[in-house]
Amino acid sequence: MTPKQKRTEIKRILSKLEDDNRMIFKRMYSHNNLDKDINLVVDAMPAKKLDWALQQCKNTYYRIFKILAGKE
Repeated sequence: MTPKQKRTEIKRILSKLEDDNRMIFKRMYSHNNLDKDINLVVDAMPAKKLDWALQQCKNTYYRIFKILAGKE
């Protein structure tokens, strides 16, 4: 994936998560400005952090589905 595609995917997943998940993401990647729009946070992220951020988003997203399915 290109950095642009990774950013788009991160934004897509974040839009499906709860506000508290987005706040945790902001604390990790924009701790100096927690009021910043989440999409702007993603846009401002260094490219070297995109892979890890994308993996974190996917893990959170899938963990929610495991909880809903009663598997966790």
